[in-house]
Amino acid sequence: MSQTVLCAAERTEKANKVRKMGFIPGVVYGKDLKSTSIKLDQREFRRVLQGHTKNSKVQLKLGENQWTCIIKDVQKDPINGEILHVEMQTIHSDDKIRLKVPVVFQGKEKLALKQLLLQEFISEVEITGKAADIPEFVSIDVGDREIGDKITVGDLHLGEGIRILEDKNEILAVITSAKSESVEEESAESAAS
Repeated sequence: MSQTVLCAAERTEKANKVRKMGFIPGVVYGKDLKSTSIKLDQREFRRVLQGHTKNSKVQLKLGENQWTCIIKDVQKDPINGEILHVEMQTIHSDDKIRLKVPVVFQGKEKLALKQLLLQEFISEVEITGKAADIPEFVSIDVGDREIGDKITVGDLHLGEGIRILEDKNEILAVITSAKSESVEEESAESAAS
C-alpha cells in the first residue's frame, strides 16, 4: 500500500478564505490527536487523490509531527467538482477499523475476446481488520467466467484477519453476452423510430 506524504498546516482562517488562498480546508482527528483544523495545498492533494481511493492510507505531516491517516471524506462541489473539504482520521497499524474498499474486476479483456461483458452491480464492499492489513482494494479475476456466471461477495478472498461485512450471497456482478445487449439496443432503437 502506498505511503504518500501529504503536508498540511494548521488552519485558523475560515474555510472560504482558505479556498480563496488556493488551499483545501480540512480536519484531522484520532485517538492520539484532538480534532484539528488544517489546510492542504490543492494541487498536491489532487495529485495524491488521483492514484488513491477515498479510504487510502497516507502519511500526514503537520508541523513536526507525522501520522498515518485514512482519508475519511472528500466533499466536492456538485457543479464544478472543486474539493470543498477533507476529513482525515489518524490510525495505528494495530487499530481495528472498518472501511469500504473498491472491488476491482480483472480479466475483462479476456471476457471481451469471448464477446462477453461484465455487468457490475456493486463497486465496493465494507471490510474490517487491523489497519495495517486493510487493502486499498479487493480484486477478483473474472477472465475465465462464462455467460450467466454470478460473482458474489463469497467469491472474494482476503488475507488473514480481514473480514467482509457484506452478505456472502450478495451479487457483485454477472457475466452477460455482448451480442445480446447490442441486439436489444438495436431493436429498442428501431422500435423507437
